[in-house]
Amino acid sequence: MSAAASKGAVDGGARAGSGATLPFAPHSESDVCLILEGTWPYVRGGVSSWVAQLLASMPELSFSVIFLGARADDHEAPAYPIPPNVVHVERHFLIDGTSEDGASENGASSAGGDEDDDTVPAGEVSDRRAPLRTTIERCRALTRTAGGAARRHDEAERFAMNSDLHTRLRDGDALDPSVGERFTGLLSGRTPMTADALARHGLSWETIREKYGEAPPGLDFNHFFWSVQSMHAPLFTLARIVDAAPLARLYHSVSTGYAGWLGAMLKSRTGRPFLISEHGIYTKERELDLGQVDWIPDDVDPFRVGLDDGMSYLRQVWIRFFRSLGRMSYAAADEVFTLYEGNRLRQLADGAAPERLRIIPNGVDVARFAAARRAADAPVPPVLALIGRVVPIKDIKTFVRAMRIVRARVPEATGWLVGPEDEDPAYTEECRRLVTSLGLDGVVRFLGFGKPEEIFPKIGLNVLTSVSEGQPLTVLEGFAAGVPALTTDVGSCRELVEGLGGDDRALGAAGAVVPIASAAEFAEAAIGLLADPEAWARASAAAVARVESRYDERDMIRRYRGVYEAALDRATVQGTDVANGTTAPDGAPVGNAPRDAAVEDVDSSASPDLPRRQAS
Repeated sequence: MSAAASKGAVDGGARAGSGATLPFAPHSESDVCLILEGTWPYVRGGVSSWVAQLLASMPELSFSVIFLGARADDHEAPAYPIPPNVVHVERHFLIDGTSEDGASENGASSAGGDEDDDTVPAGEVSDRRAPLRTTIERCRALTRTAGGAARRHDEAERFAMNSDLHTRLRDGDALDPSVGERFTGLLSGRTPMTADALARHGLSWETIREKYGEAPPGLDFNHFFWSVQSMHAPLFTLARIVDAAPLARLYHSVSTGYAGWLGAMLKSRTGRPFLISEHGIYTKERELDLGQVDWIPDDVDPFRVGLDDGMSYLRQVWIRFFRSLGRMSYAAADEVFTLYEGNRLRQLADGAAPERLRIIPNGVDVARFAAARRAADAPVPPVLALIGRVVPIKDIKTFVRAMRIVRARVPEATGWLVGPEDEDPAYTEECRRLVTSLGLDGVVRFLGFGKPEEIFPKIGLNVLTSVSEGQPLTVLEGFAAGVPALTTDVGSCRELVEGLGGDDRALGAAGAVVPIASAAEFAEAAIGLLADPEAWARASAAAVARVESRYDERDMIRRYRGVYEAALDRATVQGTDVANGTTAPDGAPVGNAPRDAAVEDVDSSASPDLPRRQAS
């Protein structure tokens, strides 16, 4: 047990539920700081369950948690109990617009707002086809201006560096870790670039104008400008978090994206080891999200053929932004983990170094779910349960449409939706209306959250209609309970159901796999399993054998314990002594700047809605 845990740094109050007091000990050093975007302890889902497993299985280690969410109102009370070895939890919200003391989060800028800020007149902005010097040339010219003060020189150098780093991010070659380190210095050094400078400084306008000149004709400048502001605003928030981050011997992000980039900045600032574990691939999920959101305007030219199957230019800008965060996160990480080979190949394509990639599959508490197995001669209930969040990525509508077909052939069949409905209320309402319009009221039931071990004995099939998954825990939990799975062909679902390699495939199929968004094929597969008791029994036996031989929680925890032990040993040997207040390589203080220990929520600014991290 670490010193922080043994000294009882945890708040002794309530640890979960409405009105709970979260542990808040920002000046305590933990063994591991988990960086979590839109998951544990506020959002239920597969990733959150995995985090809960990790925490509960390693009581000998102390943990701190940095939670990144969208808005405070979305995360009022924890959905999971906070175990005693979690010594500190802090929350930051990337869309809400006030800081913890009610002031503007971004503060005043040292790079704009006076007569020397070189602001571009508003009337010039619309002339995006006007000849422009490159930003780097203009910045260097500014440093040669007679009488240029040291402040203006520093500002120009920062903008020149920023432009150079963005150019390097656009290159397709493997990314050098120094790119992320220099961005960290830009945002959180002693004289950082600020959000106010991004919005107001003349050199910022010049940069944005230059990039706008690369856009297709007809794109509205206001849309482009505010997209740039919106996607970058959270980065300034992350830089502020770094300046007062909880002390830890090791930083571990459970995604790339904003959480991964925060981990990369902390690695750059502290020199401590940094790990990434990806369940679903963050950039892939953001691409799916960005293809559907309505807050990004489409291009005005209906005859223009957009990039990547017609996606609008602004959507592509957003996707490149998240890809860049991913590349910098991968470059900074000591090791990158994922769940299966398909994810590893995508990480390689997105810029991860092959020598740092490792696969550690999910695991479940087999004994816990084995208690839910039915007797071999028990009838198979004609119940299909989709255990998951009611959100678009789970494609609940395909499940509803499939149930209409199943019901026509198996009149006693019912469909259960078991999971939270509050993450996307508008989508939930659309699904409810679809149920009513298809005459399925009472057939498709919205049950809300339920304990899987209480659900499995009552159902015949454990189903997923998702358009994206990693390695879904609910499938493995169902296997341990002896319930076959019917899934779409996403993530590692096919290898879970059919096996991976000779011995595993010899166990047989533990259900069926169908294409995404195909209600008819989904229904046919469901009917085939429910109507054939022998086929169902074979699938059940394969499910139990596969999870017991390859996906036991004890194996997963053993491997991650080894990862932590090795990383913590490296931190002891090569890391600086963060607890004793050492200085970072860029000269900025490491870790905790003093702050009010009574405050646990930090609200941060951004402009329009940003994509949410999906908790698988």
